[in-house]
Amino acid sequence: MTAKDSIASADLDVLLKQASDILARKQVKNKPVIAVWGMMNAGKSYLLNMLTQHYNAEFFPTNDVRETAKLRQFEGESYIFLDTPGLDANDADDQVAMDGAAKADVVLFVHQPQGELEKIELDFLKQLNETFGDHAEKNIVVVISKADAESLDKIEQIEQKVLEQCHLHLDFVPASFLISGARFHKGIQQHKDGLVKASHLQELKQHIETLGIDVRAVREERIRQAQNGLLLDIAAAEEALNDEKLQLEDDLYWNFASFNDAMLSLDLSMTLKRTEYLNERLRGE
Repeated sequence: MTAKDSIASADLDVLLKQASDILARKQVKNKPVIAVWGMMNAGKSYLLNMLTQHYNAEFFPTNDVRETAKLRQFEGESYIFLDTPGLDANDADDQVAMDGAAKADVVLFVHQPQGELEKIELDFLKQLNETFGDHAEKNIVVVISKADAESLDKIEQIEQKVLEQCHLHLDFVPASFLISGARFHKGIQQHKDGLVKASHLQELKQHIETLGIDVRAVREERIRQAQNGLLLDIAAAEEALNDEKLQLEDDLYWNFASFNDAMLSLDLSMTLKRTEYLNERLRGE
């Protein structure tokens, strides 16, 4: 097997896995899956612990030390919550994060307030937008985390810029929330309703409730979009293989060109020698 054969086989394996993953999305459970997505240390796990009422004992680890990348799932009464690895750490983690987003009916995209969305975040959001199809505008929600880390004016400026970027690159403005998990946690622990309200986490919960997620419709649309994408990938793979075939034929032609020229020259030389020999014999007779 040549190196090109190996590459073609690897591409085929990837496409077959993608097809298998698409079929596996027809989940048995009808509870909406809410995935939290974002860069490493954006506050995804902390947000999930607050949403799932794990105020004292963490269900979703929030350690800064990176663990083995995997999806973490918690099934509540009404929803299944899914934590994903931080984006842009390495290709393997990014793929796990993509796999998690592919299972989701709603994605909370978490952005910590260090400025506008980075290119890597926009690239992932564009991919996410395509996979949700007509459900993207409703089912992608932006969460500006750690809202207590900056002044309200600064946080609102960041939010405005993020929404402008979404409008430019996604063609819609998603719902957005300025969340302070720390305020919410402190408010719950100390029974301070003011802090709980100031965290805006209850507003996010209410928004999720009002989405009225049609699980079947969302999953059918996402499967359809995934299938369309897979067909495009297969067509691209076929085109790439055809290009390799043509290149191989061209390489073989040019690699043997000098050999063919030498053989032609030898054949001509032998013909001339044979003719000379026959002429000599005729003259001798």
